[in-house]
Amino acid sequence: MQYSSIASATNLPRISIITPSYNQGHFIEETIRSVLDQNYPNLEYIIIDGGSTDNTIEIIKKYESRITYWVSETDRGQTHAINKGITKATGGILAYLNSDDYYLPGTLFKVAEHFRQFPKTDLLHGRCRYVNEQGEKIGEHLGSIQSFEEIIDLWGVWWQERQFVQPEVFWSKRITDQIGQFCEDLHYVMDYEYWCRILQAGGVVGCLDSELTCFRFTTTQKSNHSEAVAEELLQVVQPWLWSHQTALPLRHRLRLQGQWLYQAVLMKQIERSVQSGDRKVLRWLKSALTLIQHPKILLVSGFRERATQYFSRLLPS
Repeated sequence: MQYSSIASATNLPRISIITPSYNQGHFIEETIRSVLDQNYPNLEYIIIDGGSTDNTIEIIKKYESRITYWVSETDRGQTHAINKGITKATGGILAYLNSDDYYLPGTLFKVAEHFRQFPKTDLLHGRCRYVNEQGEKIGEHLGSIQSFEEIIDLWGVWWQERQFVQPEVFWSKRITDQIGQFCEDLHYVMDYEYWCRILQAGGVVGCLDSELTCFRFTTTQKSNHSEAVAEELLQVVQPWLWSHQTALPLRHRLRLQGQWLYQAVLMKQIERSVQSGDRKVLRWLKSALTLIQHPKILLVSGFRERATQYFSRLLPS
């Protein structure tokens, strides 16, 4: 989409892009160029570096005349850097782009046009291209979530390839003013928790069926720690699933509670029992006791089949 497709430059909303960075000198130049080469006339680009010791600062300085604000200083990690950027941002549309990901040409104009046509949008996502370390396409993804009820369903929605991929998401400053900043207590899924809060607050979701960004798979990224990511996701959703303040249909709440108990309690109990060397009969007795204590597990769809498969694998005869 070209700039001329929108009425005039004065009609373009300001878009604030935040790049948190730390020792990503081998990727960050491509990230920076992907933002600046959008040639979007109402761009606010903010880079928050955590005190990199590689060539990151040299690269940033190469483009500093076109960067709205940048700083390099010790911080409390990626989420803190994002929040520092949010405090500096003045745009009506916000996003953060990690220093190993990058935008595709025309992305910001497409985003601006959507917000212009649908001003009530609070969270906008598009199609995300997956690339390897060399930038070669290895896949793509388009999320499908519209409500808070959907997004906290890790089992039927998020883990069923309907999730948002972080660099494809843009959101309104209006919703940030309403819900606040990212949770710095989270190490892996602060983005997921933030999207949840947006939808819980009634945020309107928009979708662009167009490739907007590239998510780069590397050997060092945090998302490779799949077990830790899953644990943190379970930690995030638990309070919502049991809170009476969370507006959920009763059947949906009970089903999700059962899913959570199945994964976070029963499966953990089985793993501990196996690791401690319990005899087979004792393992089954402990599992039966867990089911008696948490009968909602029985609500899990396909529980018997899944449990039988899992037990047969972990509990050899």
